[in-house]
Amino acid sequence: MKSFILLAILFCLSTLCFGQILVGDVDINQVDSIKIAEVYVNRRAVKNVVHVYVDFGQRDNLNAKSVGNRIDDLLILDPETKRKMVFKSTGSVLNFFERKGWEYINGFAENTPDGSGYYYFRKRLSK
Repeated sequence: MKSFILLAILFCLSTLCFGQILVGDVDINQVDSIKIAEVYVNRRAVKNVVHVYVDFGQRDNLNAKSVGNRIDDLLILDPETKRKMVFKSTGSVLNFFERKGWEYINGFAENTPDGSGYYYFRKRLSK
């Protein structure tokens, strides 16, 4: 019985380590076919927050609204409230993905005054 309880506790802890990343209606941690995610961070100096858009293959172009997808399908949502998550900096976005079980691959900043950029993550393999 003690081994069952220990096993249950270990399972719960591993679930906490690789929590949900809800993008639109999709938990990208639970879909096996999703291996790479492109994260676009758009810094806004006016409100001191960053806008984060995640492309995991559901859309060809961030600006292509005519393909039938909504811009909300690219936003990270809080799994409990289903509201858009707010990030204060690019670093907080990068740390969020690392905590949720994604490995940083590469990234680059656009040549704009606001320092927006693209960052690429690979889903870590669970051991």
